[in-house]
Amino acid sequence: MEKERKRAEEKGYPSPIQPDKASSDRDFNAGVALCMENLEKVSLVVASHNEHSNMLAVEQLRQLNIPLNHPHVSFSQLYGMSDNITFNLAKAGCNVSKYLPFGPIEDVIPYLMRRAQENTSVKGQTGRELG
Repeated sequence: MEKERKRAEEKGYPSPIQPDKASSDRDFNAGVALCMENLEKVSLVVASHNEHSNMLAVEQLRQLNIPLNHPHVSFSQLYGMSDNITFNLAKAGCNVSKYLPFGPIEDVIPYLMRRAQENTSVKGQTGRELG
């Protein structure tokens, strides 16, 4: 995020990075909602470790009378993280998966470190991951 913000400043364009987590969550949830309303045109993977965002997506499926296992909707979390979310979504009948990043070590390690840092910054999440 810091690199993107610095690059935008140096190049003189608005930062493409959200100013804060609340803004990021708001826009992520709005994007999920837009996709849910257009499942005849798109498929969607709700790839999030944010428990609230996953719950909102499930609630929207229910409000729109869309089956939780609709073939155009899937939920996914990083392998080894947020198992509580994955297992509960699966138990509810949603399509779920775990994703596993791969590639050159210089690309994968920073990505995994960033995900781990973000995941443990969510209130109450650390205890779930370690428990």
